[in-house]
Amino acid sequence: MNQPLSLGKIIPELLKEFGLDKKALNYDVITHWSELVGEKIAAVTRAEKLEKGVLSVKVLNSVWRYELTLHSKTILQKIASEYRPGIVTEIRWKL
Repeated sequence: MNQPLSLGKIIPELLKEFGLDKKALNYDVITHWSELVGEKIAAVTRAEKLEKGVLSVKVLNSVWRYELTLHSKTILQKIASEYRPGIVTEIRWKL
């Protein structure tokens, strides 16, 4: 009799088979935004969508937008280390 497979192994394979693995990964980046950037930044931002490597993030005001633009490279590195390099290549900070 075969050993049962865990859902943790089956789900990623099914997502890949149906071509949904990239969408699931994009969704994961958006839903884990606050953990990626921390409470302070999460309080003034909201990740909205990730398409073709471009992450769109809504920002509270122009002061925060300027500040976060200066920290984009660090945030991109954090995302790459948590997921994989290249999943997010650019962050667009919008008001």
